[in-house]
Amino acid sequence: MCGRISTGDLSEETLKTHFNLDTILPFQKSYNIAPSLQIPAIRKHSKIRSMANLRWGLIPHWSRDKEIAQHTFNARIETLTQKPSFRDSIKSKRCIIPASGFYEWQKLGDKKQPYYIYRADGRPIAFAGLWDSWIDSESGESIESCSIVTMPATSLVAEIHERMPAILEPEHFDVWLDPEFKEPHVLQDILKAEEHDLVMYPVSSYVSNSRNDGEKCIERV
Repeated sequence: MCGRISTGDLSEETLKTHFNLDTILPFQKSYNIAPSLQIPAIRKHSKIRSMANLRWGLIPHWSRDKEIAQHTFNARIETLTQKPSFRDSIKSKRCIIPASGFYEWQKLGDKKQPYYIYRADGRPIAFAGLWDSWIDSESGESIESCSIVTMPATSLVAEIHERMPAILEPEHFDVWLDPEFKEPHVLQDILKAEEHDLVMYPVSSYVSNSRNDGEKCIERV
């Protein structure tokens, strides 16, 4: 599961360089972003990579209402091609969600200890994501939304939690973003095989309240 991310240490210039972006929009910098909020997402169209702000919690184009987003902010890698909410998006609507880090909670008896996790090399994390566009049939409201793919945790994160977001390395950005690449099982295998040099440390329960923000969220305890 991935239910909280940070973009607090990202800069537009860093994103443009690291992800080779042609266009970039201003985005919300926050150390404590929860589902239903806007997050940056990178997509590719006509060989152009651009970044937009999408609602976190995917609303499939066929959905009757947007309440489904409460259950679709994560997409399990094991069922991407079976779940109706994601099986269309995995074919041609894939995106990269950049972040400076993310949080997971370790169960300790009746309490939960939050941890902050980020790349050891300090570069942005590239979460594998899916997106879709939805239009309200009554009001005409249009929403572009996204989901973060999750997978079984690798050895480091597995010390505190059984799952983690799927992370892409730069050599696989192109194939993940290419809407013409139509082999979902190859993409799933790429994500499962990725190796990442991550760092994690415990932070205070301050971050557990999604209304809190600021560098205090990532202070080591």
